[in-house]
Amino acid sequence: MTWSVGIDLGGTNIAVGLVSEDYRIADREHEKTLAPRSAASLAETMAGCVFRLLERNRLQLSELAAIGLGLPGMVQEKTGLMIEAANLGLYQIDFASLFRPYFPHTPLKISNDGDCAIWGEFLAGEAKEHESVLMLTLGTGIGGGFVCDHRIFRGASGLGIEPGHMVVETEGARLCTCGRHGCLEMYASIRGLNLLIREGMQEDPSSSLHHLIKPDNPSYNVRIFFDLVRAEDAAALRILDRYTAYLASGIRSLSVLYRPHLILLGGGISNAGDLLLQPLRETLDPDKAGDYILSLPPVAVSRLGNDAGIIGAAMLHLESPS
Repeated sequence: MTWSVGIDLGGTNIAVGLVSEDYRIADREHEKTLAPRSAASLAETMAGCVFRLLERNRLQLSELAAIGLGLPGMVQEKTGLMIEAANLGLYQIDFASLFRPYFPHTPLKISNDGDCAIWGEFLAGEAKEHESVLMLTLGTGIGGGFVCDHRIFRGASGLGIEPGHMVVETEGARLCTCGRHGCLEMYASIRGLNLLIREGMQEDPSSSLHHLIKPDNPSYNVRIFFDLVRAEDAAALRILDRYTAYLASGIRSLSVLYRPHLILLGGGISNAGDLLLQPLRETLDPDKAGDYILSLPPVAVSRLGNDAGIIGAAMLHLESPS
């Protein structure tokens, strides 16, 4: 059996998995990201997770085919340089150099976390029957990736796509962590949904949201919000309409630009499943049947969930060279 390790560095959690050659996660480790903190400290924590996995499974470092690291923000795949991860407060970080002292002889591949997630789904998940797939990860921020012709699309710069920073609002637009206004991330991420929830609470003082929402726990609030959607709470349904309108706006633009066979949704918000998909699909329905310009591909939820990023990172070494 050949083993690889995949590391998914998120805004809230660090997830590390020991992955077999048949794309199965045999064991895993988790740590809190605890941002903001130094890149060196993050590298040390992630390396510690890898060593614990190896020890627990009685493997030597030399037995690993590769270690893959999925990083948020803008990442140069060829150099491993994290140019910018605003949500972590990290800029111009050479993670390859930080990791090399821990793993001097192990093949190391580094890419954007959204690219890792779509690569995992393409190899082993919902996207494996499709030639081209675009993914949006609806988490602390919004990431994404695009696979076409069995390769991750990274563009001329090598940085891949950043769908979270496409503009979907211009009037009274929110300031994004990237320094621009109106980015999709500020409306359709966990952070963005929490802002919409807050606005909805102000408009409806009688809503059950007032008794249930915790200002310091955004991920918890998302779960509570969709519980209220399921219960058909009027305020929650109005907020969901606004949320799906922003998300649909982003999906429409991405669809006509990239023409994928399938669009996948991942990240914490996608865990809502049909509570999200049904109203989103209704919003996305084209006004005219048979409109080839605006026709949209199917939209589905990631089959692998949070495991997609781990599996994709572990298997970056399988991507064909450019």
